[in-house]
Amino acid sequence: MKYVIREFTEADLQGSVHLLESLQDDPETVQIDLSQFVHDVNEQAPTLVAVAQGEIVGLLTARTFGTTAWILTLAVSPTWRKQGVGTGLIARLERRFARDGIRRISAVLAPGQIGHQSLLNSGFSETSGLVRLDKRSALEPSQFEVMADLGGEMLPEGLWDLAAGMSREKELIDSRIVAPLAAPALSQRIGLRPPATALMFGPPGTGKTTFARAIASRLGWPFIELLPSKMSGGGALAAELHDAFRDVGVLDHVVLFIDEFDELVPARKAQPGSAGVVNELLKSIPEFRERPGRLLVCATNFVDAIDPAVLRPGRFDLLIGIGPPDAEALTALWGQAVASLDLAADVDPAELARESRGFTPGDVDLATQRAAAAVFARSRSGQGSEQVQLDDLRAALRRTRPSISPEMQAAFDAQLTEFERV
Repeated sequence: MKYVIREFTEADLQGSVHLLESLQDDPETVQIDLSQFVHDVNEQAPTLVAVAQGEIVGLLTARTFGTTAWILTLAVSPTWRKQGVGTGLIARLERRFARDGIRRISAVLAPGQIGHQSLLNSGFSETSGLVRLDKRSALEPSQFEVMADLGGEMLPEGLWDLAAGMSREKELIDSRIVAPLAAPALSQRIGLRPPATALMFGPPGTGKTTFARAIASRLGWPFIELLPSKMSGGGALAAELHDAFRDVGVLDHVVLFIDEFDELVPARKAQPGSAGVVNELLKSIPEFRERPGRLLVCATNFVDAIDPAVLRPGRFDLLIGIGPPDAEALTALWGQAVASLDLAADVDPAELARESRGFTPGDVDLATQRAAAAVFARSRSGQGSEQVQLDDLRAALRRTRPSISPEMQAAFDAQLTEFERV
């Protein structure tokens, strides 16, 4: 049986797509984006097909940039491999490009993939020492509009590092949330179900929102926040929640964040009027959990005020306490804070940490800025050193009240024992 190599025509589109679809899971073929292929041929990208008995058994597309061309797609039906189809397509492309003044043709392939040997047979040479880097968007183009309507955003990388110290919390979140969601195939093979829901609880200002945003940043997923304070009350709130969960459902990947969760689902015994909203969430959360690639993260300062039915296993996979910064975390926070200052002499962050028990990340930042403001005022008046001194930082510490009192710390320790589930 013979094949014929010729230029692509519009009538070849259906057969070409059928061939590419059949090779989606073929380990010897470079991963092919069908929508990109259709776009390329519609834009008149140079395309050749190999046809046998009316069936397309091979195809090649390329793009030209000045006197250079890149092979974008090279596909051959498994039954037609090692019969010269790839080599024939490349030879025909070379003849066409020679007429157009193309001086260089390049391709990126892994050893053993379709086209590798054909290119070597055609006189192409390999270049070693190169690394291919790819990044795919978590959203299809049609999903960007949905995300924008919901007030969502794609967060920058590096947010994880903003949670300085906090080694216990970071280890829990990384190992129990981020890692399983980032490696779903490994999780499935082992039998570990990646979490779909997580609740973070702890005193105000301890970084719960920072962690939620950091999770989305690490995963590269859209981040959407629902704010109960901006929603209607009564029956309308239940309807708004229903609509929000429905709209989020069109996204393949998303981190949905709800802060002040206790305001949304207080215990029905204490607040009977909340029953409609609680019941709506009890229905919406299981539906949200059905599809992989989505994560609901909620945060609260008052975990003991939430309706117990909402916290049961099967609704929330993980309950993680986010406590006040310990000595290690405070040392890291101070180290990060003073690094931005023009210091007159080295400052020991551990010393500042010992003097700031009960501080949150916000308290550390406030004290740092108060010290910097004092030096700025002194510099403008010409009445002292224009660099930040240790005494400036200590004075700012004395002016800054810790957000976490000993009573709040004791209450959190008790909640950690009662509620945390990881």
